[in-house]
Amino acid sequence: MNAPWLFVDFEVRPGERRLAVRGQVVQIGARAFDLLVALVERSDRVVSKHELLDVVWPKLVVEENNLQVHIHALRKLLGPSAITTVPGRGYRFTAEPVGAPPAPPLPDAGEALSREVGVHAADGNLPVHVPDLIGRADDLAALRTMLESQRLVTITGAGGIGKTRLAQAVAHELRGQHAQGAWMVELAAVTDPDLLVPLVAQTIGIPLSGARPPIDELADALRQQHLLLVLDNCEHLVDAVGALALRLLGSAPSVRLLGTSQELLRVAEERVYKVSPLAVPVERDLDRARHFGAVQLFAERARALERTFELDERNIDAVVDICARLDGMPLAIELAAARVPLLGVYGIHDRLGERFRVLTGGARVSLRRHQTLRAALDWSYQLLSDNEQKVFGRLALFSDGFVVEGAQALAADNNVDAWAVLDLLSALVDKSLVLVDNGTRPRYRLLETTRAYAFERLAEAGHIDHWLRRHAEATRTLVDRAVRQRDLDWLWAEMNNVRAAFAWATGPGGDDEIAVALATSSSMVLAVAGMVSEGMHRLLEVEPLVTAATPPLLAARYWQWLGRGGVDGRLPTSRCVEALKRAQTLFTSLRQERPVHACLRMRAEALLASKDLAGASDTLAQAEAMERAGWPVADRVRRLRVQGLIHAAEGRHEASLAVSQRAFDMAETAGIERYVLILLADMARVHLQLGHAEQAGDQFHRLAERARHRRSQGLTLSQALAGLTAALTAQQRFDEAVEVSLQSVPLLRRCGIFLAHCDVYAWLMACLGRVQTAAQLTGAADAFHHHGETARDGIRQRARDEVMRLLGITFAAGQVQVWLSEGAVSTEDALARMLEAALGAHTGHAAASAVDSASSSSSVPDTTRSTSSSPQ
Repeated sequence: MNAPWLFVDFEVRPGERRLAVRGQVVQIGARAFDLLVALVERSDRVVSKHELLDVVWPKLVVEENNLQVHIHALRKLLGPSAITTVPGRGYRFTAEPVGAPPAPPLPDAGEALSREVGVHAADGNLPVHVPDLIGRADDLAALRTMLESQRLVTITGAGGIGKTRLAQAVAHELRGQHAQGAWMVELAAVTDPDLLVPLVAQTIGIPLSGARPPIDELADALRQQHLLLVLDNCEHLVDAVGALALRLLGSAPSVRLLGTSQELLRVAEERVYKVSPLAVPVERDLDRARHFGAVQLFAERARALERTFELDERNIDAVVDICARLDGMPLAIELAAARVPLLGVYGIHDRLGERFRVLTGGARVSLRRHQTLRAALDWSYQLLSDNEQKVFGRLALFSDGFVVEGAQALAADNNVDAWAVLDLLSALVDKSLVLVDNGTRPRYRLLETTRAYAFERLAEAGHIDHWLRRHAEATRTLVDRAVRQRDLDWLWAEMNNVRAAFAWATGPGGDDEIAVALATSSSMVLAVAGMVSEGMHRLLEVEPLVTAATPPLLAARYWQWLGRGGVDGRLPTSRCVEALKRAQTLFTSLRQERPVHACLRMRAEALLASKDLAGASDTLAQAEAMERAGWPVADRVRRLRVQGLIHAAEGRHEASLAVSQRAFDMAETAGIERYVLILLADMARVHLQLGHAEQAGDQFHRLAERARHRRSQGLTLSQALAGLTAALTAQQRFDEAVEVSLQSVPLLRRCGIFLAHCDVYAWLMACLGRVQTAAQLTGAADAFHHHGETARDGIRQRARDEVMRLLGITFAAGQVQVWLSEGAVSTEDALARMLEAALGAHTGHAAASAVDSASSSSSVPDTTRSTSSSPQ
């Protein structure tokens, strides 16, 4: 195509091979122009470095640095935002064309060979027997398949992940398929690239006369040979190894090459196999955990040194935790297992904070550089440039991964700008020190052992307090951006960074404003995810820090979220209302209309919880009067949702369902998933109040299944399960209600609303004949509503009435009052343990009854409508 490409500040004329910037033709090299054209032609996607090297330098072997130099030159001419680096993936052209909308955001020595020129038939120099490779069956199979169809395969991965053993194992399996066998050349000790070819020749027994360049003699000697050549530890010689590979691929058609390296060779025919850590179990069940690669490796290595060692119920938790904290890294796990005879499993577990001292020594067959975990990481670190080392250390401050924007905000300084950070991050990815979790918004992370090492290096460099502050500032910036975008997944992904930054901000030398900002912005995602207690604890901790010196907008948001998070009895209603009034006043002074609207509807909901229906209606009417035609539909959906709750409290159930259905339809059309789920729960509760227990149960069940698969909907899931328990109890499906209760109680506690739902569980306990437990739960609920200044809704009031009716049938009022009083002063922990014990006991009783029933009857029970026996 010869037509010019027009952009806001420049014009590219491919037919004339000219570039004009702001109307002036500028000088640009041929390679730089070819690179620019390649990026523009592929502007709809990220272009890998490998592809760009092939397009701009076809059939040539060049250093990646050439590409980076030209990218830097183009950015100086076109502006830094014209070309975006996507670490671990490549580059994307992002300049804005004239007349077009902006580009969318980027969602990364054995027996000798012949002394002449032929190769003597041999199996190579591999040992006759190689150690069993634990947990790598899938990797072995995949590599065998790749080497059957590809001539150059590079195994990449972090130091200590097992690349050498994997290469040795696959070469051992394939040596019989090659007439001259498989040969392994260890390159770790080679520091001079000029010694590479002589070492390869010496290892496989090819004499070099010196009459011609060594690579020519080696290539000629291997021209007619059929062998597998394994080059181990290539990362410090990538250019020399790449040149050798390229030559052998072109002149020795029956030679296959297998390399191990922390960095790619970047040869056109190279195929990469990235090794992951060994699998670590999530569950601690002994029978399941023993089959995971990381646990198997630990057990085998420990048993080799301590013959009496066995995995059992006493040590499985500690072994799994050791493997998890060591990231499933084989070297680290083997070194840990080697300490079992001296320290025991729990001794190792308790000392993992000193991992670089504990994990020394190991198998005698290991190379010296891999005799300690620190030495393995030292090797990788020494291969980094000065700026790569700096960025590597700074990235250690991220607690649970990071996004590109986070790396730029934290690691950039006066010598390394934000765009350079992208290139340095990309280099660290290429060197297997940073891992990429690809997705719409790629996240990057360091393995925990690597991160601990990087943090040590950062501390050694000094100014650690400065970088801790930078991490907190970067985290605040990212979380504020995620809140503005209402990106709950992004917010949740940053929570461990928030926790670490908050700990710094509230500690000695911290920062009050950052602490308040982090507590405020993170409370939303914690609430939605069902971790309201953590969010409220953090908000209350920083309350003394909110002063007249706090920026007004931040203070307004703080009081808004304190008032919103305190509902459902977490704080007294009067305190919630007061906080929301303070927020409303501040937002009004800042002319922030929509936040004022939010405060009004939140205050209406708080007043509703205290049964102030008139106050709730008046406040919500003020919110409705504020609404503007251009406002987002979400504002109206939220206000209508509160209107439906008010109608339900007034006993106008049909009106409540109509308003809620209207809001539901709007939310579903607009794709507001969270409110779709909330409104489904509201309508299910109304049906239950109307006595439609079966319909309500079906709705709560569907809602629970829908929310169960969304990590960010923990609060909705907990409330759906509590509602389902009430619906099943109303239908006298007690066994099913018990099963659901066992799931819901831990979730409700995490959300800080267990006491708010105690009436429902008291009702179930009373129906099962566990009257003392029922009475104590009711007493706890009475105390909760009194202290929280809240009133029971229709479902909870019905549950309490049923409990008191059943108690009154059998027990005197004095005894009932004693139990109620005991519950009123019990802790939430004690009440939850008591309830879970009762639920567990009933489950065991029901199982025993089912066995007895099955032994006396051949009929199949109807489990879809099962009911327990009548109350005891």
